[in-house]
Amino acid sequence: MSSMNYELLGILLTLVLMALTVALFILIDRREMLRLVKTFALMGTQVAVLGGSVWIVFRVDTWWVHLLWLVVMLLLALAWCLRETGRQWKRLLLPVAAAMVAGILVGGGCLMLALPWHCFVPVTGVLLAHLMVAVTQTIQTYERSLLHTEIHRRYLLANGATRLESLLPCVRRALRASVQPQLKTMAQPLIVAMPLLFAGMLLGGVSPADSVVAVLLFAAAAFVTTVVAAVVAIAVLFRLSR
Repeated sequence: MSSMNYELLGILLTLVLMALTVALFILIDRREMLRLVKTFALMGTQVAVLGGSVWIVFRVDTWWVHLLWLVVMLLLALAWCLRETGRQWKRLLLPVAAAMVAGILVGGGCLMLALPWHCFVPVTGVLLAHLMVAVTQTIQTYERSLLHTEIHRRYLLANGATRLESLLPCVRRALRASVQPQLKTMAQPLIVAMPLLFAGMLLGGVSPADSVVAVLLFAAAAFVTTVVAAVVAIAVLFRLSR
């Protein structure tokens, strides 16, 4: 049997098993089955759109197309973060935008110095995924802390503390919240990094040694990106609330 036949057989078996699992949910829990189908449909649509855009970027392969792709992804990430913040998106537009731009420029710029130019799209894509979570967690935690510590901050200000000193507990909580998802990822490489980055690079033909180095570089860049974005977001919020 040729390799093409094995590939078709593998695809067919995967589809058959998928149909059997969906049928199992139909028999046991139809509501969960509908949720499952919607989730797969949404994932398939998003992956198709993302794959098509990345195909165009790699097909044209010019600097301005890569830059345009980054701008579009930044706008989409910005919209997602603002949606998560709720009705305060107008007030938070500048902090979120500044945090994401600063994070991607610092973290992505440093990482691209060590990697070839054709890695620009996957590098910025991975870092943007970390940025969306980090910026959202930072701003939400900071805003909640401001609300819950208002009386304590007034007490500190009345006793001679500066405005920055009164806000330090809120800043600590926000920074801690921004890096917690990243620390969990770094502490569980077999659960997160292995199936995503490492396995993806192995499928792409990268050697195991180079894959390990790339995963470590990605982790370091993602952590730097997260911290820079959190600091910038808090700094802009501090300036705007004066």
